[in-house]
Amino acid sequence: MSVNPLTTFEAAEIGRKVCEGRMTVTQTDIDTFCALMGYDDPAYRADAPGGAIAPSSMGLTYGLRLGWEESVFPPGAIRMGDENIHGVPARPGDELVTDLTVTDRFERKGRRFLTYRMETRNRTGALVCSVAFTAIVP
Repeated sequence: MSVNPLTTFEAAEIGRKVCEGRMTVTQTDIDTFCALMGYDDPAYRADAPGGAIAPSSMGLTYGLRLGWEESVFPPGAIRMGDENIHGVPARPGDELVTDLTVTDRFERKGRRFLTYRMETRNRTGALVCSVAFTAIVP
């Protein structure tokens, strides 16, 4: 599998959107995530008053999915620390857009680093979640 060339150290451009992913949240997605994580909050169930919401931590999976689908991380990259921001909860039927941007590129002690930001927003543009992290890249 080849790596997205816009996420290599040499080609990364600060502030340039590298890729975009779109998905629609389903109740099945929420149920599967809750079963996997052991979440049992009634707010996540289809019969919740006012309708179900997705756990805020589920939003982080949208960025991971985009990373896999778009091959954004070079083999051998070491991801370091996340800064997570949670916004409005996602709900079944929400159409979400996740953008990946390289926000910094630097060298330190002979190692090369890229900093990424993934933002997921709903159709109204409200932030669902944002993840910023740095990776040591080959």
